[in-house]
Amino acid sequence: MALPPAQEIIFAINSPGSPPYLYFDTQSQSYQGVVVDFFASFAEEANLNVTYLDSSRARNELLLRQGKADMFLSGEEWLDDPSGFIFSKPLIQHDSYLYATTEFDGPFVPAESNGEAVCTRFGFKYPVLQTAFEDQEHPLLRVDSASQTLMALMLTKGRCDYAIMSEQNALSVLNKRQFCYSEFYQSPNVISSVDLVLVSRPAKQTMLPLINRYMDRFINSGQLSRSIKRHSGDHKFPKLTCD
Repeated sequence: MALPPAQEIIFAINSPGSPPYLYFDTQSQSYQGVVVDFFASFAEEANLNVTYLDSSRARNELLLRQGKADMFLSGEEWLDDPSGFIFSKPLIQHDSYLYATTEFDGPFVPAESNGEAVCTRFGFKYPVLQTAFEDQEHPLLRVDSASQTLMALMLTKGRCDYAIMSEQNALSVLNKRQFCYSEFYQSPNVISSVDLVLVSRPAKQTMLPLINRYMDRFINSGQLSRSIKRHSGDHKFPKLTCD
């Protein structure tokens, strides 16, 4: 059976990435994660080659508009200007929680905050927390870090009271060996829920039906859930002690 015409995608990454979605694996010296597994699941039959480009949340939109990259993973709500982009079907639901080194005594309510510091990732938007970040009467302090691993490190050192991550990010990051003697607690309530989609420049519009079709297969076949488990690990909160 003849292969379809070769197709190329330059995929921009918020370097060094975020497990389990897309991250740089130092052992293999390559990018790994759910996005890599998704494209690999149909790359051969679609004659597709994907190149991963180090970037940042702040630069991704500009790279697409300049034609220097074709796609990146994001929630539409997080974009500075969604106009002019096209979007795939949702790949995964990104449920964000707060994490702390002490147990929560109830749901976290941002409007009731009183000077607590939240470790956040530089250049990322947190729409649900933004009002509290700007509130003078009940402030919530934003403390930026370059990666989720640094956020977790600052949390263990008391540099912030909470860290905000998706559950998948947290299961991947907080269970790293460097944190194996720490316990982390998850807020009992979801702070925000966002569908993660592939954001594409219009020049790649003809590829979107193909991507959506294979995305349905990736999700419905169970490949997505297996990929998440492989890159997040089979962990639960609070963190257990080391092996």
